[in-house]
Amino acid sequence: MKKLTILLSTMMGVLPLTSISAHAAYGTPSEGWGFVQDDWQVVCDNTLTCRAAGYADESQLDTPASILLTVLPKVALPTVQVQFILESSEDSFDHAELWLNGKNYGTLQPAAKDSPIYDLSTKQTQALINHARVATKIEIRADDKQWYISDKGMSAVLLKLDDVQGRVGTPIALVSKNNRNRQTPKAAKPKPNIKKAFAYSAKDSNALAPSKLKYFQQNINKWVDIDSEQLTGAGNAMGACELVNPKTEAYQRMSEYGTDRLDWEFTPVDATHTLASHLCWSGPYNSSTGYWLINNEKPSNPMLITTAGNEYEAGEIWAANKDRGIGDCWNHATWIWDGKTFTKSEETSTGMCRGFAGGAWDLPTYVSEITNKVDDTQ
Repeated sequence: MKKLTILLSTMMGVLPLTSISAHAAYGTPSEGWGFVQDDWQVVCDNTLTCRAAGYADESQLDTPASILLTVLPKVALPTVQVQFILESSEDSFDHAELWLNGKNYGTLQPAAKDSPIYDLSTKQTQALINHARVATKIEIRADDKQWYISDKGMSAVLLKLDDVQGRVGTPIALVSKNNRNRQTPKAAKPKPNIKKAFAYSAKDSNALAPSKLKYFQQNINKWVDIDSEQLTGAGNAMGACELVNPKTEAYQRMSEYGTDRLDWEFTPVDATHTLASHLCWSGPYNSSTGYWLINNEKPSNPMLITTAGNEYEAGEIWAANKDRGIGDCWNHATWIWDGKTFTKSEETSTGMCRGFAGGAWDLPTYVSEITNKVDDTQ
């Protein structure tokens, strides 16, 4: 598994469907932060639901504001929400309004009581879409206070969304209705269904027998290819799990402060499977752990689940890492035990954050349905 980091490779840019510029764009809609241009991004999950988010310009992060368009395949109009942060917890206002290019488009409705998130009406949503291809001053007003959401990158991001969902040149396109390169709108894909199997919980106290634990400890470095480039890297390139190999510089540096964090750990998953884990890398704000699944009857070929995990409990492996960005953006992933292996069930990020502590929105690239197996009798 790759680490959950921002995809920084250069993107080919927006497809040449219109004259919209895509300079400085990067990423793909189905990975990490998605397709990013200027102050907007679009992230699409495995069901083809796409979420486009716009933020305040970086010069205005003392008054953070963001807007989110959630677009379902073949559905003409997205659902749209906005949120913004008050300068002081003592600030308050009677109601908030949406303004586009100096024109009032009406009061915003709170998504729930005391919620910082507001829903746009159908009329307000249509007005926003109609402004997507022109320079637009997006403004939220509440009494004598104002918040601004940049329009830089909005048209390019929505064009990318049109392309991903097959909307280009169709009546349901967000920004490319009149394009002669007509596509066929794509249908939504079903969520994968994962049947979660029985796994020991912490309270079950099913520790490995001392002889089994000793056997695993003595042999794990032979069963796992700790010299592989995937784990230790090559040249100046960092591997996915440098701390697994005592010969690496990272391991040697860490051992100067004690080797207690460099030991393998073994956790029974069920009666016939064990999870081996080892710290992979550690930094000031993040760390990651590698997880390998051992078949107790044939332990010599452990299956690598991920090198980006952080915690395991009761049949679930979690990963949570901070991204760079003002507001401490986050990446999350989960793997679920299905009786044979750990299957990825979720992968998501909070996007660019732009002043929102912990992120403004949840922008998944992978979603699933999880059900419990009904025939578990262990």
